[in-house]
Amino acid sequence: MRKLSSAALSVTLLAGGLLTATPAEALSGGTAVPVGTHPFIARIATPAKACSGALVDPSWILTSASCLTAADSGAPTEAATVTVGDVDLSTGAGFTTKLTKVVRRTDRDVVLAKLEKPATGVQPIALAATAPQAGETLQVAGFGRTATEWVPARPRVAPFTVSGVTGATVSVSSADGTDACKGDAGGPAFRLTGGTAQLVALTSTSWQHGCLDVTETRSGGTETRVDDLAGWIRDYTVPTPVSCPAGAAVWTARADGSLWRYVHLDPAGGAVSWSQPSSAIGSGWDGRTLAGKGGVIWDIHRNHGSGDPYPSGSLKRWVYSTSSGWSGGGQVGIGWGRYLTAEYRNRITVDEKNRIFMIDDQGQLKYYLWNDATGTWVNGAGDVLDTGWSRFDSITAAGDGVLYARKPDGEMFRFKYDFTAKAWAGPGKAVGVGWQMFSEVFSPGGDILYGRGSTGTSPFDGQTGPVLRWYRYTANTETWAPSGPDHMGVTIGSGWNTEIHVTAAPDSCRLGS
Repeated sequence: MRKLSSAALSVTLLAGGLLTATPAEALSGGTAVPVGTHPFIARIATPAKACSGALVDPSWILTSASCLTAADSGAPTEAATVTVGDVDLSTGAGFTTKLTKVVRRTDRDVVLAKLEKPATGVQPIALAATAPQAGETLQVAGFGRTATEWVPARPRVAPFTVSGVTGATVSVSSADGTDACKGDAGGPAFRLTGGTAQLVALTSTSWQHGCLDVTETRSGGTETRVDDLAGWIRDYTVPTPVSCPAGAAVWTARADGSLWRYVHLDPAGGAVSWSQPSSAIGSGWDGRTLAGKGGVIWDIHRNHGSGDPYPSGSLKRWVYSTSSGWSGGGQVGIGWGRYLTAEYRNRITVDEKNRIFMIDDQGQLKYYLWNDATGTWVNGAGDVLDTGWSRFDSITAAGDGVLYARKPDGEMFRFKYDFTAKAWAGPGKAVGVGWQMFSEVFSPGGDILYGRGSTGTSPFDGQTGPVLRWYRYTANTETWAPSGPDHMGVTIGSGWNTEIHVTAAPDSCRLGS
C-alpha cells in the first residue's frame, strides 16, 4: 500500500515484494460533501503538500503524522494553515488560520495540531465511544485527488467497509474499488449514528486505486484508530481543573504597617466573593511581606528604631493559624535588604513548596528552601537555577516550580523548573503583554494570577478607580480563562492601591480536582 501524504511520493517496496501503501491524498470515488454537512473536515496546506484532518476541538485538529511534523519547540517544521467549515476552494469559503503547535503520538500515525485562532463557528466532531467492528460501514472523507481532479474544491466522502481491526489500525475497502488518494492523509473515517458523525479513525495508507495518474489495480486502505485516544486528546484540549478547597488567603500590608487577612472564596473561578476581615491581625509589617505554605509568613524586616533589635534586611519567619494565632517570628537570615527597594521588591516570590525565589544583583535566579524539621536552611547560600534574569522586573510563583516573569515592557513569560529532574521543562513561554499596568502580581498557586494597581470599573459600585484583577492560565491548552467586559482579566475587587504589599498563600490552589 502507498502512504497517503499530499505531495508526490516515491513508491517503495516491502521486504515481501509488495508495493507499499503511500499516504492518502483524496478519494478516487465517492461524492462531494453537501454544503452544511460535516464542517469538521479540515484541509491542511504547507508549501510542499496538502492533506486532510478533523476538527476535534475549536482550537485543535487531528491529522496524520505524514502531514505535519514538529520542531523541537513543538511548532510545525514548515508553515502550515488549516481551513475548516463549509470549505470551497473555488470561492475561498471556510475558516482559515495558521497551525502553531504539533503534538505527535509515538505509537501510531497521528498528530494533534493547534490552531492559532479557534474555529468558534464550526462544530467539531466527537470521538466514537466504541471501537470499530469488522463488517461495519465507515464514511471516509478528505480533500485528496479524485479520479479526474488534482485539487477538488470541496471534500469528498465515500462509504468503506471495515475488514479488520488491530490495536491501532483499521483495514477498510470499498465495494466499487474506491480508494483514498494523495491529499486524503489524515482525513476522518467516521460512523453515522442517528445522523451524528463520530470519529473512529484517520486515513493513513492506500493502494490509491482509481486515483488520477495511478494505474494500480489493487484496492483497499488502512486507517489509524483514534476512538481510543480521548484521554490523550483531553490532556491537550481540556483545561486542567484547579482545586482551591479553602479559598485563597490574601494578606495585605498597609501603609500604617497593619496586616490584614482576606479570603477570596472562589480563586478557581474568579467570582467576586470574599470573606472580609473585621480588624487587623498584626502591626509593624512595613517591610516586605511574603506568604508561604502552611500559614508561613516571611517578613523582610524594616527596622523601627532604637528599640528594634532586628536590622533592616533581616528575614523573619512567622506562622499564622486561624485557630491559635501567631507563632515564631525569629530571625532566620540577614542581608535581604535589597528586596525592600523599589527596584527589587517584585523580584522575589514564594512557591507552594515554600521555596523562596529571587533575582540577585548579578541577575541570577536563586532559590532558598527552609527545612521545617530541622529549623535550618537546606542551603544557606541558596541554589542558582539560571542566569540572565536581570531582564525581568517581577517574578511570581504560581505552582510547584512555576514562575511568571515580567519584562519592564509588560511582556509576561511562564517558566517551569522540574526539581525532580533538576532541569527546566522547556524554554520560557511568552504568555501575554500589557502586564506593566500592575504595581504587583501575586498568586495563590494553580497558575492563577492576581494583579493590582491598574484602573478599571469597580464590581461593587460601578465607579472607575483602582481595581484588583484575576487571571488563570492553563498550561496544557496554552489558554487564559475568559476575561471580563474590558478584556483585561476579571475584576474581582476595588481599591487595593494603598497597600505596601499584597501576597497570597501560594498553596491555596493546586492543579487537579
